Amino acid sequence: MQAFKKYLSKHPAFTTFNADTIKKAETLVVIPAYLEDDLAPTLNSLCACNAVNGQVAILIIVNACINASEDVIAHQKKTIRQLEEYTCLNPAMTIYTIEAFNLPKKHFGAGLARKIGMDLAVAHFSLTDNKDGIIVSLDADSVVESNYFEAISEFFDNTKNNGCSIRFAHPTQGNDFDEAIYTAITQYELHLRYYVQALRFIGLPYAVHTIGSCFAFRASTYVSVGGMNRRQGGEEFYFIQKLLQQGAYGEINSTCVYPSPRMSSRVPFGTGPSVKKMIEDKELDYMTYNLQGFIDIKELLDKIEEFYQIPEEKYNEIILTLPGRVRSFLVNSNFYSDLKPVSDNCSTIAVFKKRFFEVFSAFKLVKYINYTHEHFLERMPVFDAASELLELMNVVTEDIFEDSELLQKYRELQR
Repeated sequence: MQAFKKYLSKHPAFTTFNADTIKKAETLVVIPAYLEDDLAPTLNSLCACNAVNGQVAILIIVNACINASEDVIAHQKKTIRQLEEYTCLNPAMTIYTIEAFNLPKKHFGAGLARKIGMDLAVAHFSLTDNKDGIIVSLDADSVVESNYFEAISEFFDNTKNNGCSIRFAHPTQGNDFDEAIYTAITQYELHLRYYVQALRFIGLPYAVHTIGSCFAFRASTYVSVGGMNRRQGGEEFYFIQKLLQQGAYGEINSTCVYPSPRMSSRVPFGTGPSVKKMIEDKELDYMTYNLQGFIDIKELLDKIEEFYQIPEEKYNEIILTLPGRVRSFLVNSNFYSDLKPVSDNCSTIAVFKKRFFEVFSAFKLVKYINYTHEHFLERMPVFDAASELLELMNVVTEDIFEDSELLQKYRELQR
């Protein structure tokens, strides 16, 4: 457990909560809570889960910035009181409220809140000498199926598994939200699934959903990648990319998390802000990435073997055969300079084909797709893009006419 102690010595706690007070648990669930109106649905769903071997601890990080207004502090203190009054009748589960106020403005956000809870989990597993303890990331507005912990436990029963994404589905109908919100979230989730499916279509190995309420990992893996970052948005994307690079990262499809479709301004981008923008701008269609951008870059990824220990002159010849948009990106991002040292240090093509994606990573793909849409391509309605991708994959779409039907097809495809 020396690695755990070394990690904890380098990372400030940002809270006075003592990990010693956590009852010995096999699984810790970390939930950031900032300006939440009602955590009961989330807690009720967790407490209603079927029992598994070992205790489960729920860590709720009630956080606030150092310069938070009196109204924010009052709201957060009210949340703490509500949590203290909440009773979980599941004997295998204990809820802990962690107050984390006066957080530095520079790093304040969901990333830091998750990090506080996850670092406390590491401290707990260090104290209980459990390097393989499971840390689960969930949001305060998400509910889970009753077999949630069973599915997670079963996945990590395989000692080779390091981490996973968990199946999700936003509510797309009901009485809890206006119809406009259900329409918006249907299109936004379709965008998320289209994007991941496009990554799989082009052969990117790191094609998984990166949603803050839907992933889990071993404590030892968390420590080995340096822990959660403190980004104010997109923290889960960057963290999961590090988990993926460790290998043995999978997916759990035997249970489901249901994140809220609500509007939000608490993070700079993601589900809440996207839904809010669609509603406020009265957008009828969510505009997603043009499918042509993925088709173009697939030509590069299909030629990986040709780039093995290649001299620059030959490299320049090959990229002249690629679509102009791809060539422009490679030239302007100095791709060869990044690729050469990796290529030169690979003893075989098989090793190079794997390490190629250290250079053309998920981060690089995001930069590429944004570059092409800034300079060359127009975004397109998500229904059109998602339909065209399925046609390329020879998936029948002739009887699909609604966003909800297409989303269901993608959910089935990715399950």
